[in-house]
Order: sequence, then structure tokens, then C-alpha cells
Amino acid sequence: MRIQKISPRLTVLLVFVAALFSTSIQAATQQAKLLHTFAGGTSDGEFPQSRLIFDTTGNLYGTTPLGGIYNSGVVFELTPQAGGGWTEKILYSFMNNGIDGITPYGGLVPDASGNLYGTTSAGGTYGDGTVFELTPQVGGGWTEKVLFSFNGTDGKEPYNGSLIFDTAGNLYGTTAYGGAFSTLSGGTVFELSPASDGTWTETVLHSFNNDGVDGYTPYSGLVLDSAGNLYGTTAVGGTLSRCPPIGCGTVFELTPASRGKLDGDNPAHVRLQRY
Repeated sequence: MRIQKISPRLTVLLVFVAALFSTSIQAATQQAKLLHTFAGGTSDGEFPQSRLIFDTTGNLYGTTPLGGIYNSGVVFELTPQAGGGWTEKILYSFMNNGIDGITPYGGLVPDASGNLYGTTSAGGTYGDGTVFELTPQVGGGWTEKVLFSFNGTDGKEPYNGSLIFDTAGNLYGTTAYGGAFSTLSGGTVFELSPASDGTWTETVLHSFNNDGVDGYTPYSGLVLDSAGNLYGTTAVGGTLSRCPPIGCGTVFELTPASRGKLDGDNPAHVRLQRY
């Protein structure tokens, strides 16, 4: 009987396919490992919805919109242990006291000194959300400071998007509602600039307008390119032809105006839309 030899090229191909199949089986059988299960109540957070961040030593940080001492949300830290497992620590419980923020849906961003910055979707002086800072203390513990309280016309309800820094230390973010267009207000892009006395000043860079062209309701955060342009998305709005009556949403760009600030209402700005 004549035995047909397999060519070297076919042999290599078969080995590659077998290796790929084996890798696929291993990937399919991998299981998730639970690092922490939130208990809720006064001692732990509930319903985390934000992205996590690492610090330089491998600890994880995040927020939950509910739970904590006042059931108004928490900032937590997860620390890996030498023998395996992770230990959770509540760094801060938001207080429903008419000054502090409540319900932080968004994630956190650190600065070079290890301070953490984030937003709450409600609470603050006007009930429309806040930007906050958490500062680690010598000997342990963290101190929270409300940097800014939104009042509706300058933004309302910053949601899932995390803040971002530019190289000068300014913070940028979005609010899902509020802005300059009264009942048509559809959210804002804002900037917070630090002063030497520790205060922060807000500038509304763009108020989204529910006008059948502009996007509105930006739930997510922003990304900054090397030229200083900001990019983001809106959940609805844009041209209404495909998704009447609210539009299918947009991708937008905000570019710095000649006066050195971002201003979405400046005609020189380009707004990119996908719908």
C-alpha cells in the first residue's frame, strides 16, 4: 500500500491549528476570580458602576453610588495581600447633608501627589452634583473636600465619565444635564482650574443644545489629544433623520479657541457627528 507523505508546509499548518485550538479551549475554560463582593449597608458600598484605577503599588480604587454610613455612596480601596486575596477599605462615605456630594457613578483620577478626584451625580450646595478631592493624611485616613457644586445652569448631574487632567493641572469633565439652554439644556463640557489659594474656578466650555443638530446628554467622559482638543460622545441628539425624535447620538470634538480657552459655541470649532 502506498502511503502519502504530508508536506512540511502542511505539517507546520496543522501544528499551528492544533496550538490555536488548544489555546482557545484554555481561554474558554478560564474562570473569573472574585476579589471582593460588596455587602452594602452602612459598612460597605453597593452597585459599583465606575471603572477602577491602580496606584503605583498595585492598589485598586473605585466608587459605588450607594452604600456607606449614609447610604450615599463610597470611595473604596482594594489592597492585594502577600498570601493571596484582597482587602477592602472604605476611604470615604459621602454624607447627605446638603453640602457634600452623593451618588458617585463616575470613576476617579489621581494627581502626582496621590490625591483622588471624582464627581457625584447629586448633592452639593444646589443638589445638582459636585466635583470632589480626597487627600491622604499622614498616619492614615483620607480627607474629602468639595471643589465645586453644580447649580444647573453651569451643569447638572455629572454621570459615569471620569475626570481628566491636562498638563497644567486643569480638570475636564461632562455633565449629563444642565447648561445654558433652559428647558432645552442637554449637558455641558466643563473645566475646573486651580488657584494658588486652593480654590477652583469652573468654566463651561460648551452647553449642548437640543436643537436637532447638536448632540446632548453626554453620559461618558472625555479624552484629550496632544494638541489640547477634547473628544467625547453624547447618548442622543444629532441629526434626527434616523432616530426621530431624539437622534441616535454623536461623537464630538472641542478645539481651543484663539483666546486660549475651549468654547463649543465658537464657530471655529469642529463638531464631529456619527449617527
